[in-house]
Amino acid sequence: MRKKDNRIQRRDALKWIAASGAAALLGHSTSVLPVFAREQIVRIGALIPLTGDADAYARQMRLGIDTAIAEINGTGGVLGRKIAVEYRDSETTPAVLPERCRELIDEWGAIALIGPWAAAGRKYAARFLSERNIPLVNASNHAGGFCSPVLFSLGPTTSQDGHALVGYLDEEEQIKDYFMLGSYPSWQNTMFRQLRLPMYQRGHHVHGQALTATGEQQFRPIIRWIQETNTASVLFCVMRKHGQEFLHQASELGLLNNLTVGWIGFNDTLVDGLTPEELKRIVTTSPFVASDPEDGVPDFVARVRSQHGSNTPIGYHALTHYNAVKALKAAWEKSGEVSAEAALTGLRGLSFESPTGPVAIDAESQHATMPIVVARGSKNGLQIVKRLGPIDPDPGCSI
Repeated sequence: MRKKDNRIQRRDALKWIAASGAAALLGHSTSVLPVFAREQIVRIGALIPLTGDADAYARQMRLGIDTAIAEINGTGGVLGRKIAVEYRDSETTPAVLPERCRELIDEWGAIALIGPWAAAGRKYAARFLSERNIPLVNASNHAGGFCSPVLFSLGPTTSQDGHALVGYLDEEEQIKDYFMLGSYPSWQNTMFRQLRLPMYQRGHHVHGQALTATGEQQFRPIIRWIQETNTASVLFCVMRKHGQEFLHQASELGLLNNLTVGWIGFNDTLVDGLTPEELKRIVTTSPFVASDPEDGVPDFVARVRSQHGSNTPIGYHALTHYNAVKALKAAWEKSGEVSAEAALTGLRGLSFESPTGPVAIDAESQHATMPIVVARGSKNGLQIVKRLGPIDPDPGCSI
């Protein structure tokens, strides 16, 4: 039987925006606001991938944004004003972003933007927004290497995911031999290049690297290549659900029992569909794991699920995009006014509390230091095995 296609198709995405994704006010959405109310509403825009086979991440981004707005509006807003958000489909094509940004600013009146998901997209959006002096808070993975006066990064960089993961596998599991496998987008390719030199300096060996087409589900030829190298660990970076096929096929071909899969970007939304045996081969580093019993994580998880359903999977994109909204609120309160300029001023050098602990935005690079944990897959999902503490982003650039 052919599996049902659960991806959001473009016409469905447009219906979703029209019905519920246009603007979130008091945690709910509406695309038309009364003219008399607009003066009192703080309008932000969000760029999320409603189409392009990344809708699972759009849902996670929205979980975080909507939860933060509901929380802020329910406790008096920001400087006495409610926040509303308008969503636009960023697709997974960076070239559409200047127009999406223009729509959010000129047609919606956004004074700050959040997103996009695709790493390359932050460059396209920031270059357009720099002409308007509008802040962009990006909260997804990227390889650094790009700074802008209007860009603030709250998502993991290579220092916080790839380097942290390799360091753990070296120090705790004495793994020295690797194969690198990712999908084609430039973020993975750049990240793998950034990892190689420090790995060689630590005495590691990279026995091969493959980048597949986005959406590729046939991993058997690569698995046979990995088997020939006798590699102990695969550094794996395929962000979408089809990455599970690698685990299924590795198990089928007898590779999995002898392999550690260091899955960069693995999160709680990817657990469903994997067997306990497949899950226990996975190790990842992350700014958030839903099972974390410490700090404010249980309360955050409870608030998200009270609004969006008790069985809702919650990955780190929900947390980082929640942080994006909270950072804007803190920046406006720090500046004492609500405007694009006040956000730009307030975000520089800002420190604020998140459900996982303190987050600090460096004033020179405008990238965030954040707490990072190591987690392993298990029959009960992702479980933390080590807390690495706050890790600096080291993006390799500054303003």
